Amino acid sequence: MYRGLTGRFAPSPTGDLHAGSLLAALASYCDIKHRGGRWRVRIDDIDKPRSVAGSSTAILKSLEAYGFEWDGDILWQGRRLEHYSERLAELVRRGLIFSCNCSRRSLPAGEIYPGNCIERTVRYAGARASYPVAEHALRCRMLGIVKLDDGIQGARILKLQKSIGDIIVWRRDGLVSYSLACAIDDAETASHVVRGADLLDSTAAQVGIMQALDLVPPYYAHIPVAVDTNGDKLSKHSKAQGIIELEPLPTLLQAWHFLGQCAFDANSLSEFWRYAPTLWNLQSVPARTRLPL
Repeated sequence: MYRGLTGRFAPSPTGDLHAGSLLAALASYCDIKHRGGRWRVRIDDIDKPRSVAGSSTAILKSLEAYGFEWDGDILWQGRRLEHYSERLAELVRRGLIFSCNCSRRSLPAGEIYPGNCIERTVRYAGARASYPVAEHALRCRMLGIVKLDDGIQGARILKLQKSIGDIIVWRRDGLVSYSLACAIDDAETASHVVRGADLLDSTAAQVGIMQALDLVPPYYAHIPVAVDTNGDKLSKHSKAQGIIELEPLPTLLQAWHFLGQCAFDANSLSEFWRYAPTLWNLQSVPARTRLPL
């Protein structure tokens, strides 16, 4: 698939876009357009139990209402399951996948996976083999180190076994994990990924998967996370207000200010988008969590 100079915005269809989502969309769009690249939209629709009917349509309508214009067709993770399975087979062939029947309750809360099932290595049985079964999940050995030179958060060097541990790549309910699907798609279709700093640990795990598959990671920049007055992250889970209910232009200008960008006058959406990518400065984006817009 085309990668080139490409940024992406990848919402999950689990509810309406909120202010936190808008920040990621705005930052990723302006950053890649400032570089002269393409901006793609990907719908991460692999978690069917959490998906909300009509959410994908609502997300795209919100982006259109705010004046976003994406390049090329929408990418749908749900249409790439066979490809994820083939990539999983590569990890199996390299001896990195083992089956795990540990329940969440049996594992220490908030701690790295202790390696209970490490000896249950899955054997290679062909690229199209159906490895996942209902009784267990599949975990990938996270070996070596990951070096991240983040455009906002700075340089980090992580030992994967110590910092991340062996992660689930295929769930016991038969669904591909976010970590595996996102790692494959970002490596294959994006050269630059700009997203929230709450995903830094996810990024390390995904880069670990990319390295295991001999894929080239994109350039990363993690913007500050927007929180409410209680310090809780703005999210669909916290019932953050959908941006479709807000006036687009003033909301975009507030998001622009939140991202530390220089102020400019815009009297219309078209005027905002005419200047924003040109004026964008990644170095001005603050690194730390900030109060809401």
